[in-house]
Amino acid sequence: MNTLRQTVAAALTVCAVLAITAGPAMAFDGRVGDSVGTSAGEQVDEDLYLAGRMVTSNATVNGDAFIGGQTVTIGGSVSDGVTAAGQTIVVNADIGHGLRIAGSTVDIRGEVGRDVMAAGATVTIHDGTSVQGDLLVGAGTAFMRGDVAGNMLGGAEALTIEGSVGGNVNVQTGTLTITPGARINGNLNYTAQTEATIPAGTVKGTITFTQRVEKEGKDAAGRVGLFGPLAIFAGFTWKIISYLMAFLTGILLIVLAPRRMAGAVSAIRTDTGPVAGYGAIALFVTPVAALVVCLTVIGLPLGIIAFLLWGILLYLSQMPVSLFIGHLILGRNRPLETKGFMIGCLALGLLILWLLMAIPVAGFFVFLATAFEGGRHGRRLAMIDQPPPAAPAE
Repeated sequence: MNTLRQTVAAALTVCAVLAITAGPAMAFDGRVGDSVGTSAGEQVDEDLYLAGRMVTSNATVNGDAFIGGQTVTIGGSVSDGVTAAGQTIVVNADIGHGLRIAGSTVDIRGEVGRDVMAAGATVTIHDGTSVQGDLLVGAGTAFMRGDVAGNMLGGAEALTIEGSVGGNVNVQTGTLTITPGARINGNLNYTAQTEATIPAGTVKGTITFTQRVEKEGKDAAGRVGLFGPLAIFAGFTWKIISYLMAFLTGILLIVLAPRRMAGAVSAIRTDTGPVAGYGAIALFVTPVAALVVCLTVIGLPLGIIAFLLWGILLYLSQMPVSLFIGHLILGRNRPLETKGFMIGCLALGLLILWLLMAIPVAGFFVFLATAFEGGRHGRRLAMIDQPPPAAPAE
């Protein structure tokens, strides 16, 4: 359990370091739509961001790929890493760095140059798949039929290992199945309801079995022990999906109101005090006023609407702040003129902002600062049909 927590924390730390050290020369290709993607033979010489209902990427991407959608298909090749979330995700690509993926149904094929982090109801690492690093999996049902050069760890209600693992296997599961063709070159440590039948010669190192015992008054603890790794990955999966949802919302705002988004960044930079003051008023006064209105029967519907609008305001407040943070890192002196550059700044700034808000205690103050600075412009962004504030031309 501690190893799994440390690994997930390390992965998040690496993401933060990569984001913070990104240079201003980075470029981005962002695409959004109901059905969106890249075609076979296409070459993308920059980071790729795709979001939509049906998303397909078959290009050669010389950079990272960030993809979110209901149905996601990833082919071709990606020189760096891939982060993807969706309902159904099919990967059949050559990936130079790591793969971070979460969905209901996850199918992975191809070659991954580093680690794989996969979470879902059903996760399948198909035969012929090569993972050069470690495999971390959290699932209801998991099938590992490929080859993993490093270690394998995680949890699943039902786990089947048919491929090879170059290092150790450390898993918590309800039932573990290891087929005769499997190969584990390190040690096998597993917790399960019953001891698995392990074919002779499949595990080169030692085998350690810990039985999950459910006694009266300890059933809940036993379930936590079984699904502990899965719970960690479920939280990690939700964070990925939430990030992609916020990112998609930001992309839509950039597409519909690019001048207003650029104007919000300019206002945050030049009028921090007044902007924060208006944001503080919106943050504290709105819910109090809505509560007072709700105390009257006639005003109850209006109060409920006010609370809903207040929630939307808080959600939108992170968009201009994220764009501001990303712009500071990727090129403060470069104007926010193109939508592609704005989307790249948004993706980077949103990642950094979410990582900061995940810090205990300090994250609360980051949230307040975000609401103060972005609250005023969250209201403006929700009214995209009004004349925009002065900002650089699109």
